[in-house]
Amino acid sequence: MKLTGVEETTLIPLWARAYETTRKGEHLIEDPTAAELINKIDYDFSKFAEGKLSQAGVAVRSAILDREARRFFAEHPKAICINLACGLDTRFQRVDNGNIQWYNLDLPHVMQLRSELIPNTNEREHEITASLFDESWPGMVPRNGEDVLIIMEGASMYFSKEQMCQFFSLAAEHFPGAFLLMEVMTPFMIKQQKHHDTVDTKKAPFLWGVTDGKEIEALHKKLRFLRQWTFYEGFRRRWGLFGLLSLIPWWNQNCNDKIVCLEIKK
Repeated sequence: MKLTGVEETTLIPLWARAYETTRKGEHLIEDPTAAELINKIDYDFSKFAEGKLSQAGVAVRSAILDREARRFFAEHPKAICINLACGLDTRFQRVDNGNIQWYNLDLPHVMQLRSELIPNTNEREHEITASLFDESWPGMVPRNGEDVLIIMEGASMYFSKEQMCQFFSLAAEHFPGAFLLMEVMTPFMIKQQKHHDTVDTKKAPFLWGVTDGKEIEALHKKLRFLRQWTFYEGFRRRWGLFGLLSLIPWWNQNCNDKIVCLEIKK
């Protein structure tokens, strides 16, 4: 398999979701497709075996995003969801309500791999091969007044602040009124990236983050911060000692990623 740098990082969450599905004890998510795929892919997944914190992080963020996506679709049952930097994600299968339209978007090599491993068999699930900064992709999402949810998981930290501003401008222009769920890293954790337990940050460095999701409002006038969830809140038992440390406000705010919910104002 010839994936490198940021593209190769798509295999980490696949491994993490598979591990979560087959581990003993509590499962935060169930992803049987991931568990099946890691036995088919010609790749040495054992290199991630010591990545216990990364695995917990993927499980927690998946649980939060699944929960919030289901909540959104309960309120907007015929919504459109755009899954940016989708990798080998299977969230559509986990949260589909039978009515939504779902768009997966990623780079060419990733989408080629996705088409081989996760063939699309649902007419409501669509594939877009593009960079999320490509100005043409919004035109590939037909809309007729539907509510829109945009999900960006495991991606924002690999882009610069300038690139994220470019993305927010693109989203604001084409998706007024949409809601955005995105994972963000903190500046403190970016400074600690050499200690990351799965990502080779020399090949795929972390570049951008915020301490508080409300800071993102400053990147575009159309962005409105709604709320955020740290990876500890509601999941402290899963993190062991770090979960206890997260009872300290500074640790909770700085020492893990967050899921931020934003609205793109009309």
